[in-house]
Amino acid sequence: MHRTLPLKNRQSDITPLELIAEIKQNIPKIEEDLVGNLMWYSPNARYVPNSLNVISLDELGPSRYKMNYSFLWNVFNACLDIDSDETSYSSVNFVLAEGQMVFDFIDNTPDTASEEL
Repeated sequence: MHRTLPLKNRQSDITPLELIAEIKQNIPKIEEDLVGNLMWYSPNARYVPNSLNVISLDELGPSRYKMNYSFLWNVFNACLDIDSDETSYSSVNFVLAEGQMVFDFIDNTPDTASEEL
């Protein structure tokens, strides 16, 4: 699944620090895609809002990058006496193309019952 974000008025080469700054400004637009579906941890797992942090940016090739990031999530279940905060680390690849960042997200939404049959 691809998600495209425009770069702000860029006519020259962009440095990794400038890229990180652009990404941080656009985090709210891609936050849900970066966190993904936490159901595989637990049906009670919840993302902690505004906890997403860009750790680093690795250059993979010409106009190709990998962004490493972390975020917090919480599981609470009073019946099982569970109240746990966890940190997840992940990465996403993206390319710069024609003044845009094109992110390549993994779609981890669970299949519906009709899709499994």
